[in-house]
Amino acid sequence: MVQALREYHEEEQRKERQIRLDIGPRIKESALHSVIGDVDGEHVFLIEADDARDDVLRLRIGGTFVPINRYSNVTFIAKEAALKVMEIMGDATPEKIAFVIGEDVVEGISGVVVRFDTGTLKISEETMKELRGFDLRVIDRILTIAEEIRDEGREGKKVGTLFVVGDPEELAPYTRQLILNPFKGYLPEERNILSEELKETVKEFAQLDGAFIVSKDGIIVSAGTYIDVDTSDVRRYQGWGTRHLAAAAITAKIDSVAILVSSSGGKIKLFRRGRIVLRR
Repeated sequence: MVQALREYHEEEQRKERQIRLDIGPRIKESALHSVIGDVDGEHVFLIEADDARDDVLRLRIGGTFVPINRYSNVTFIAKEAALKVMEIMGDATPEKIAFVIGEDVVEGISGVVVRFDTGTLKISEETMKELRGFDLRVIDRILTIAEEIRDEGREGKKVGTLFVVGDPEELAPYTRQLILNPFKGYLPEERNILSEELKETVKEFAQLDGAFIVSKDGIIVSAGTYIDVDTSDVRRYQGWGTRHLAAAAITAKIDSVAILVSSSGGKIKLFRRGRIVLRR
């Protein structure tokens, strides 16, 4: 079973690399800086190691170096870099961008050019404006997991769930546990939703009643959590259930984002400030 799951994840990662990335020819290390900027209508950015820290990389945007997390997978590096470019450049973000991977970023691929179509990201520019103050990597990862929950279900059944992202202390007065919290007692790094190893665990716990509470930096605070907030002022739409009402009410009350997977309609909705700003 473990081997089958490992092979499944490897195949999914292979597909993601094929769909999202176009890895071009290598560039000699001495020529890396000469290709940064606009090249043949494509904007190229440099990703390089940070001499001061082993856990982060440096993304060069114009004359500024922006820190991004270090991963062993070039796909994750390029995706985070693309989200950071979109966050900083906003409406000026080119549709197609490329990254040059510098020395000591990922073993064995120094000088590789990685092309990225920003249209493949799940977060549009309009939605990004609504999400200022939130880590786009966290939102993008939850949307990815939500899509898999919707498409795969569990044991042949459709599954619905809710993720609420915000400050745990601000959310605490409006939440209570329906069951014992399965994430209690684990270290923050063991509860980071950006961890690929945690994805299957999250999908299993999605079967529980209640919501996931996730901090803005991606740490899962709890699962099986009831959102105890007044929904009397929420405008009700046909097909809305208790999760929809809770998502609208909590995001109107607290600076938060809610991502809902509907078990009946099979839709994914992202709520911000009491309204839906993204549907999938």
